[in-house]
Amino acid sequence: HLRRIEDAWRTVRDEPGLTAYEIAGRMRWNIRSRSWEDFPLEQKFFAVGEALAHLDYLAVRDRVLCREELGKRRYYAKGES
Repeated sequence: HLRRIEDAWRTVRDEPGLTAYEIAGRMRWNIRSRSWEDFPLEQKFFAVGEALAHLDYLAVRDRVLCREELGKRRYYAKGES
């Protein structure tokens, strides 16, 4: 749990402005796929859901903020634009 939270945090910090889908695609998962594009569709749903839960956790703790931009929710480390 803590490793995934830090993974999500590191991704938001290093690449501000990504969507939850994009963040999930950059996180490390224990699944046998060469890349995010090769993930089975069902696993992507679970991965994005888990990434969203971790992003919500970080937002409640005031480390991440979410902004809607052009109809998409994008995530930023607190204090960055």
